[in-house]
Amino acid sequence: MLGVIVRRFPFAPRVLVKLGLVGGVLIAGLLIGRLAVRLRQPELLLAAWVVPMVVLWTYRGVRVEYGILAIVLVAATVRFTLPTGTQSRIVMSMVVTVGVVVLWIVRMLVVDKKLQLKPAPTNVPLMGFIIACVISYFWGNAFRDPLVVTWRTWPFVQLGGLAVMILLPSAFLLTANSISEVRWLKLLCWSMILVGVLSLVSYFLHIRLSFLNTGGLFSLWFVSLTYAQALFNKKFPPWLRLSLLGLVLVWMYVYFIVHVTWLSGWLPPLAALATISLAKSKRLFLIFVLLMAIYVGLNWDYYTGTVLERESAESGYTRLDAWEHNWQVTGKHLLFGTGPAGYAAYYMSYFPSEAMATHSNYIDVLSQTGIMGLFFCLWFFGALGWMGYKLHQRLRGRADFGEGFANATLAGCVGCIMAMGLGDWLFPFVYTQTIAGFDYAVYSWVMLGGIVSLTNMHVRRDG
Repeated sequence: MLGVIVRRFPFAPRVLVKLGLVGGVLIAGLLIGRLAVRLRQPELLLAAWVVPMVVLWTYRGVRVEYGILAIVLVAATVRFTLPTGTQSRIVMSMVVTVGVVVLWIVRMLVVDKKLQLKPAPTNVPLMGFIIACVISYFWGNAFRDPLVVTWRTWPFVQLGGLAVMILLPSAFLLTANSISEVRWLKLLCWSMILVGVLSLVSYFLHIRLSFLNTGGLFSLWFVSLTYAQALFNKKFPPWLRLSLLGLVLVWMYVYFIVHVTWLSGWLPPLAALATISLAKSKRLFLIFVLLMAIYVGLNWDYYTGTVLERESAESGYTRLDAWEHNWQVTGKHLLFGTGPAGYAAYYMSYFPSEAMATHSNYIDVLSQTGIMGLFFCLWFFGALGWMGYKLHQRLRGRADFGEGFANATLAGCVGCIMAMGLGDWLFPFVYTQTIAGFDYAVYSWVMLGGIVSLTNMHVRRDG
């Protein structure tokens, strides 16, 4: 009987194995959750996952792409955190990223018998940035001013900051080198869109879904992915494309009108919409700019009298003061900076009553990793933007998911470059967002990695 079923449905064993794995994970999760409630140190249960994960991942039938998808889904839906002994807590997306990156490397060594990255112009600057972060950790401690006083938890804070600055680029490399099929990019894309739809449902129907994570630059990616698929993917039926455009309009209503005082919530997505419109056609771009000009003109008093004044009071003048104070420290540690989170110790020692956030990832990177770290960071984003533009040209006119995704990630790259000037949205600073900001930032690094993976797919396909 069983043999007949296998001959009739040859795919049945694979389906049953996958269903068994999914069911086993769900059951194990319920059991571990129950144990976590009873144990005094539930974080110790994570150790129980190490051995089975290594065995499972090195098995040839399990793909790294599942881990990448898990990083995004865990960041979007899981709010359980682990204590660190400081005010920062370790989010589960960070734990999953560590596990997947380590197992990806183990998989290359054990199964593939080689440790290498696929060719990409982003490899050298990104690896250079990671090395600069490691050097800055030792450099900042070795050349710290003798009058700077640290505290008991300081070593853990620095290690946490260093881990975040290494793991986020590692998530990019993981995506860029592991995804080799468009279907995984589709799963990532639709996962982000689904989370955004659930967030809108929660907002308008007043349904409490506090587990959803739509902070940071999630708005940028939701708007970019949705708008680009609506414009470029002609394989979708008209009703679906119109529905996607409707979602974009509703989302921008929430963040451009209702929550307009949060500049980072609407300016990067607006820049992404303009970029995608320009990629589609110059006429559409001009229409977009005209509509925005008409809308802002009709509400000029509100945006200049209320929005801009509040933004200037909260962040505009504050940024200038913060940069001036930061330069008093960074100007004396230019080569490799003060180390991860390093300038916080200088602030608390020299001018604690005037310490403030820099409101800029560029200033953060310069202060923590010096001109070397900032150089590699700018090189990386320049190379990535150029890759995104070339991918846009390569896929022009295909009118499929790939063209939509290429333009969405190019626009997302533009938005990320802008957002870095507004806050610590790509590299969360440990004393502002804390290392829990990894949840917000990992979206961008995974999605940006899609530029490299999609480029490699088409380079290989085109010979």
